[in-house]
Amino acid sequence: MKAEALKVPIEGGDKWRLRLMATAAALVLGTAIYLLQRMPAAETLSAPDDQLTATSTQALALYNVRAAPMMQYDGAVDAGLRISVSTGRLAPATRRNLFALKIPVPNVKGAPIQWQARPPKGGRISVRIGNQRQDPDAGMMLQATGSGQVVELNIRAVETNLTAQIDIAAGGSAEAAAPEFRFGNVSASGPALSFTPLQIEIPPGESLNLTFDNQEALANSSFRLGELLGTGGSATALSLGRVEVGRPTGSRSRPELRSVITGVCAARPGRLLYTHLYPRSSECRLAADQQGDNLFATELKAEPRKVGLALEGSGYVIKDGHARPTTLWSALMGNPLIAALIAALVYAIARPVWRLWTGRDM
Repeated sequence: MKAEALKVPIEGGDKWRLRLMATAAALVLGTAIYLLQRMPAAETLSAPDDQLTATSTQALALYNVRAAPMMQYDGAVDAGLRISVSTGRLAPATRRNLFALKIPVPNVKGAPIQWQARPPKGGRISVRIGNQRQDPDAGMMLQATGSGQVVELNIRAVETNLTAQIDIAAGGSAEAAAPEFRFGNVSASGPALSFTPLQIEIPPGESLNLTFDNQEALANSSFRLGELLGTGGSATALSLGRVEVGRPTGSRSRPELRSVITGVCAARPGRLLYTHLYPRSSECRLAADQQGDNLFATELKAEPRKVGLALEGSGYVIKDGHARPTTLWSALMGNPLIAALIAALVYAIARPVWRLWTGRDM
C-alpha cells in the first residue's frame, strides 16, 4: 500500500516528454562518448612507447629543452675519439688558453674544427653537450651516420646554439695525451692541449660528429642525460617538451624532420586535444621547474646503425601522423569536468526511464 501511494500518475503528454528527454540525452551521450574515444589524449608512457629508436636513415629530434647541460658522453677506458664540427666557434676562455700556448688562433666568426686524441693508459675522454636557448622548436637532432667500419654519431643544432666541452681524464697515469687540434687553417698538437679543456659553440644548423675507434669502443662508452651535469650531480633524466623520430630534410640552415614516424609531446595524463589531431609545438610544454615537468629522457643508447632514447612520464603519443586517442576511462579520469558532464547525461537518461518504468521519481 505504501509503494502504491508513492506512485505518481503519468499522463500521456508527460510520457512523450519523458521519452523525448531520455532520447535526446542518449543521443548527446552517445555523441560525446564517440567523440571522446577519437580525441587524442595524453597518456602515461608504457612499453613500447617508452623507447624511441631512429635507424641510420632517420634522426631522433629533441625539442624544447632548458638552457642547460643536456648530455655527456663518457668514452670507454683507453678509447680514442675524433671530433669534427662543420662550422664552430671557440669559447672566449678557450681562445685565451690557446693564445697562452702560442697557438695563433685566427680571428674569425666561425670555422671547421677537428680534434682527436687517445687518453693516457687508464684514462678516458668525455664530451659534454649544452643548450643555450629554450624554445618549443629549438633543440638538437641525433643520428647514427657511420658507414662500413666507421662508427659515428652526428649531433646537429636546431634553432639554438649548442656547446661542447671536451675533457681528458688521465686515470692516474703519469703520461699525458697529445691531442691534435685544427681550427680553420691553423693546426696544433702536443701534450699541453690535454690540460686545456676545449669549449666549442655550435651555431644553429651546424653539426658535431663523434667518431669512435670501433663498435666495441662505442659499446663500452656511456651517455648521461640531465641538467644536473652542470652542477656535478649524477644526472639521470633530461626534461623534454617534445621528442620525434623521422627522416631529416637536407636543409642545413633550418634542419627539421620531413615527416614524423613516431614521437611524444609532453602533457599531463588525460589532457585532450579538442580541435586537432596533432599537437602543436607550443602545446608540448615544460613547467616552471623540473618537478612539474611531464616528459623525461632517462637513457640514451647509441649503436653503429641506430640511436635510441628511453622515456618516462606522460604525453601525446604520435604515430602515423596524429596523436593516439586513449581509452574512455582514462579520458574521464584525467578530466573531472567531462566526467561530471557524462554523469549528468547518464542521470538525464536514467531519471525519465525510471519514471516511465516505475511511475515514481528518483
